[in-house]
Amino acid sequence: MSNRFKELSDEEYSKLRRNLLKEKGSAAQVEFLKAVRDDADFLNYFKDKVATVGSVDVCLCSQKLTESEFKHAPADTEASLYDAWKDLSPRTACRTTFWAMVTINHIKNEKIHSSYLAADGRGGTEGKNRINRLLRNAQQGVAKPKEIDDCVRAILRQLGGLPDARGNKTIYVDCPFGRAWWRERLVSQVSKGDINLIQKVRDLTRLSKAYWEELVVLVVSRNSILGSHKIREAFILSLAEQLSEFTTSPLATAEKLRTTCRVLGSIQASRELSILKDSELREVTDGVVKSQHDYWSKQ
Repeated sequence: MSNRFKELSDEEYSKLRRNLLKEKGSAAQVEFLKAVRDDADFLNYFKDKVATVGSVDVCLCSQKLTESEFKHAPADTEASLYDAWKDLSPRTACRTTFWAMVTINHIKNEKIHSSYLAADGRGGTEGKNRINRLLRNAQQGVAKPKEIDDCVRAILRQLGGLPDARGNKTIYVDCPFGRAWWRERLVSQVSKGDINLIQKVRDLTRLSKAYWEELVVLVVSRNSILGSHKIREAFILSLAEQLSEFTTSPLATAEKLRTTCRVLGSIQASRELSILKDSELREVTDGVVKSQHDYWSKQ
């Protein structure tokens, strides 16, 4: 285990999250926000409270990221990150403790600032401004506990995910670095390096946050109703091809994606699709996607 990737101690980081989320607006939450406001204070906060395990750090993003680029990384940035981290195993990449350590290392090496973690994405509010406003209200005795708690949760979600509240999907959806890895991994798996498919699949995964979250729940997760990865990959290819041709397709919404996936799932429940040849499977998934597109286009 000497070459194990470095990450936060699961026991100590879990305890820290529990303590922070125990009471809305608590002194512990205010202390945490003060630390997040400044990079050095943030690094010292974690150094004092959470030990690390493992010995190998993954490489960092090659360039400094703006707050916007961190929160919503451009496709080429996500692709370059995945290329640098493509040798990670899913077992490692599904751990909150690992991605929190990756994010901390980016702060330590001045690739991002800790205050970025508090950015809420509403009205262009910067993370530091959000923290300063909350701390000022706390000092004046007019702070709203829920607003402080919301900010703390946002920070933890972006740091490495918040499984305490969001389950395992939090790493796929909420943590920018984790999301980049899993999204580009899906692009790589489905396209299999075909340059004619890479962009189509990538565009599909980036339609919206809601759409990506639905893909995670229905396609990426182990509990997918579609069963095998072979069926999931064929389904994504059919969707990607359809939406590249009809950019205003009703299937570009998370709600219709969910419905279409359930239709395919009902077929899978009565017929073992994974034993079909690739071409035969694509006929099934193409048929489901097209029929759903046609149906919802007429509504």
